[in-house]
Amino acid sequence: MKLLFGFVLLAAHTLTSWAAPQEIPLRLPKTITPTAYQLALTVDPNQTTHSGEVNIAVDITKPAQLIRLHAVDITLQSAVLTMAGKTYTARAKQRTSDVLDLTFAQTFPTGKGQLRMVFTGRIEEKDSQGLFRQQEGGDWYAFTQFESISARQAFPSFDEPGWKVPWTLSLTVPQAMTAVANTPVVREVALAGGQKRVDFQTTKALPSYLLAFGVGPFDILDGGMAGNTPVRFITPRGRAQDASFAASVTPAILAKLEAYFGMPYPYEKLDTLVLPLAMGFSAMEHPGLVTFVSLYSLSKPGEETVDFKRTFVEIQAHELAHMWFGNLVTMAWWDDLWLNESFASWMAEKIAIQMGPELHGDNATQSARAWAMQTDRLLSTSQIYQPVSKTFSQGDPLGGQVSAIVYGKGQATLAMFETWLGEERFQAGVRRYMAKHAWGNATGEDFVAALAQGDKTLAAAFKTFTHQPGIPRVAVELKCDGQPRLELTQSRFLPAGVRAPKASLWWVPVTVRTPSGTAQMLLKDRQGQLPLPDKTCPAWVQANAQGSGYYRAVYSPGKMAELMAKADLTEAELMANLNDVKAMVESGDLTVAESLAIASRFVGHAEHDVAESALKVISNVEVLLEPQQREAYARVWQSAFGAKARQLGLLDQAQDSADDRSMRATWLPRYIALSADSVLTAQATSLAQQWLKDKKSLPAANRALVLRAAAYHGDRAYFDALTAASVGNPDRRERADIYAALASFRAPALAQAARDLWLSPQHDIRELMAAARVRGGTEALREGMFDFVTQHFDALAAKLPKEAVTRFPNLFDGACSVKEADRVDAFFTPLTKTYTGLSQTLSQSLESVRICARYRGAQHASLQQYLNLF
Repeated sequence: MKLLFGFVLLAAHTLTSWAAPQEIPLRLPKTITPTAYQLALTVDPNQTTHSGEVNIAVDITKPAQLIRLHAVDITLQSAVLTMAGKTYTARAKQRTSDVLDLTFAQTFPTGKGQLRMVFTGRIEEKDSQGLFRQQEGGDWYAFTQFESISARQAFPSFDEPGWKVPWTLSLTVPQAMTAVANTPVVREVALAGGQKRVDFQTTKALPSYLLAFGVGPFDILDGGMAGNTPVRFITPRGRAQDASFAASVTPAILAKLEAYFGMPYPYEKLDTLVLPLAMGFSAMEHPGLVTFVSLYSLSKPGEETVDFKRTFVEIQAHELAHMWFGNLVTMAWWDDLWLNESFASWMAEKIAIQMGPELHGDNATQSARAWAMQTDRLLSTSQIYQPVSKTFSQGDPLGGQVSAIVYGKGQATLAMFETWLGEERFQAGVRRYMAKHAWGNATGEDFVAALAQGDKTLAAAFKTFTHQPGIPRVAVELKCDGQPRLELTQSRFLPAGVRAPKASLWWVPVTVRTPSGTAQMLLKDRQGQLPLPDKTCPAWVQANAQGSGYYRAVYSPGKMAELMAKADLTEAELMANLNDVKAMVESGDLTVAESLAIASRFVGHAEHDVAESALKVISNVEVLLEPQQREAYARVWQSAFGAKARQLGLLDQAQDSADDRSMRATWLPRYIALSADSVLTAQATSLAQQWLKDKKSLPAANRALVLRAAAYHGDRAYFDALTAASVGNPDRRERADIYAALASFRAPALAQAARDLWLSPQHDIRELMAAARVRGGTEALREGMFDFVTQHFDALAAKLPKEAVTRFPNLFDGACSVKEADRVDAFFTPLTKTYTGLSQTLSQSLESVRICARYRGAQHASLQQYLNLF
């Protein structure tokens, strides 16, 4: 499963607050084991309920009168156990929100049996979890999303990943609709009343969370063959050709994965099923039936932007990597979810690099490292490996998982150990792991053991990164009194003024580079000495070679600026260093003036990702600004990026490189917002007004940029015209661009009008919030958001998927004052008793805001000193 950055959440079903009369163990008893399922469901997307029958082959190892399994909002008509020709009838009782008890009047014996249940259930409309329905183009469609614990919302089951068994699925659906699932169709049988039954081939062994199907008036694009595997794209009606780009690259992605793993794709077919929208995820790796949100998989032919192409390749490579890592070999329990997701993200970068320059993903690990460290700097962070709660009374079993850590830190950690071991040795370990555990379940320890091959040092080093939170801080001092060497000292990297409750120690794989070559050591202790390959004192030392280490290298005063000015650094090293520069201002190791001076040297760098990293350092300063400093800060942007911005312009040009187009789409809106560039603003306003009159006047690739740029200082007439253009607009991508613009107005009254749309029945709040990337660059805008959320909290919560409410504190992550933190704390803390998972989100948001407040005070004088230069 691939997460989106921003207002998103881990795609796990959040349990409702339910007080059990007694503590119920989280995991079901092992005395009854499912060995196969026969599942027959009647699903009509035009209806809000479904019905079905499930026959579960079970192996019973202990006589009993109770069978405990999972069900949520399921009404049971009957439950019968058949063993050796004898039947046992059960009474059903819902013990918790998730656990269903079947109690039998007679004791059933040990042995093999068949548990047959007839039931009805609900088709969800707000959430994209369980069995849910969505409308697109006037048509209703039904889909499934069972990861992590949502299969139980569609049918009663033993809903745990360790029970990996074959499934035989049959769907009764309207005759005019198409049904798709993990496996090919075996037969279709016409039934009375305009219905038909669609029988699917029995699956290979799957856990319940990987079962998937869809029902609707789909169109299908044949994607040809990927080796021996047929590829198709199943889209909403009329959208098949919009999957043309996705179909053109998917076979190559699959072939490259087969080559890496050294084994063929393990399933019968590869369909990609397009969902209209989802709030918690962008795609899901069901064997044979990947589900994929439309904005990231469909684009009209000829309108595919560079960023669309790169995003699709990255996500599809991630999902298809799961076919081996997660599906063929499945985690034994949810505490190893990190390994599934970390590996797939790490693998996606490796595949994207091979897909050609325009689609490159060579710096995805640097992005993952930066993303993870932003969370991992907090005391409220979590470790990669998280033992899942033992009882439901402790809340959602996945509530502690943090996406930046599960995905980002895990990916960066794998990349670090691949660098340490070497690519060939790492790949050989992956293949050993696959061969040993194919079609079964395994743990993170099994994976590390396959890499280590008995190397206890490697296994121990790996564990110091997966089983404790935080970022290693490696202080570096060059000594040249004799053989040149580095003196290294490790501690936990924390913002200034923050103290950890206990000391941390990692076994850090340190790789450094000098003009003479590289040197490595495993820093196990607080301090260590690393001899360098140089015969004389080197001119520079890059203490994190290739930026591959998950640690912050902290140099002696002045040495980072010297290194960045003198050294011949690689793209990855520059990106890692610039991210470290941004962080070291917060930790007090650099002043904000020093960081801006370093970053300004790289804004015009030829490599797009390096320039972006430098711009992020400058952008990070915005939270520190007082109102009277904004004019000077605008001049900083004009000086740093103005020439490049004017060269790029608002519209794609024939001579553009792929990176030019990506830079234009990503950074020109930010530049226009912060620089008060009157020329580009006027051009954007003119182009936007033309587009409102003639939708063909503006290339689709530049539409989002232009509409947003015109909105920053736009008036009420422009706001109203955009709103009118969104209502009833059938083009989901065009609506997304309009909604992003509506969320970008800076005038407080218009910002409030944009928020009011969240409550309007004419707009889908899920689309509006997905597009609302601008959460308030000023305290006044954040204050308006706070007032809106607190005044309308119940109404907003009622319109949203239940798990989305737990992410509301993220709307205030841009705050930077104690006053704002206290207000957020006072409002949301009482709600943590009602919304499972809210406490973790709130604690991280509050910590971030309070750190920023301290950082703002400490760096005020340095920032003013720098701004005085402009």
